[in-house]
Amino acid sequence: MGVETAKSDAINLDKLINELIERVAGEVGVLLYSLQLDGEFTDDQLALELGIEINEIRRALFAMYEVGIAEYRRKRDDETGWMEYYWKINYQKVKEVLKKELEKTKSKLKEKLEAESSNIYYICPNICIKVPYDDAMDLNFTCPKCGSTLIYLDCSKAVEKTLEEIKKIEKLISELS
Repeated sequence: MGVETAKSDAINLDKLINELIERVAGEVGVLLYSLQLDGEFTDDQLALELGIEINEIRRALFAMYEVGIAEYRRKRDDETGWMEYYWKINYQKVKEVLKKELEKTKSKLKEKLEAESSNIYYICPNICIKVPYDDAMDLNFTCPKCGSTLIYLDCSKAVEKTLEEIKKIEKLISELS
């Protein structure tokens, strides 16, 4: 593998990680991740230092926690009696989390592929509904929303595109392993 290829792979990995974090935790999550915070920190500290509402910080951190990128421990403040959250971002687990999310996406695409390739679909020309053949027959090939005649939907391009996406994801997963 050449230096340029290694660089582009690293850039792709960073891009994938940022896309994952943005999808689950929004822009605030991407910002928090990009800070490369070392060790524990509190959501209060970050809110003050970054000038971002504490609820936005918490929402992003909990979203990152849900997928396994962040972790926390709680401790009761002796003076106030309030629970304090001490957060840590698991930079070393990001590849594992990304791989797990890619596996989920691949599974959903395979389900879609199965449905698209094992059914015949009809669609309203006004894009009101898409229904399998049996449902189209029950509807007398008439859209229940606008009354248009349902037309046959050729899913071969969708199947082809889904197969391409699955292959891309499989390649990414193997590169992460």
